[in-house]
Amino acid sequence: MMMEAIFDGDFRPDETEAWESKIRWDLGKEIRSLQEDLKARLDLEDYLMVEQLLEQSSLLSREECKAAFCNGFAAGLLLVQEAHSLGEKLSIPQ
Repeated sequence: MMMEAIFDGDFRPDETEAWESKIRWDLGKEIRSLQEDLKARLDLEDYLMVEQLLEQSSLLSREECKAAFCNGFAAGLLLVQEAHSLGEKLSIPQ
């Protein structure tokens, strides 16, 4: 059950099948290839800046994904609340 997974800390939306997609793996390979090319062309100081840029970009992306997930989750909860409320208003008394 979802509620138990959340309670137990086993709900990790960032570990879904989407992470196993071919597109993700292809992009990862391309990024690693570009990094190797840059590492060969740049001096150490410049390449360390490239690595720092990639790390900061990754952290920014993670924060954006976290915010999108939280907003989507909250919207889903509100939708359930509204549907439940509407259902109560529309129910025919017995």
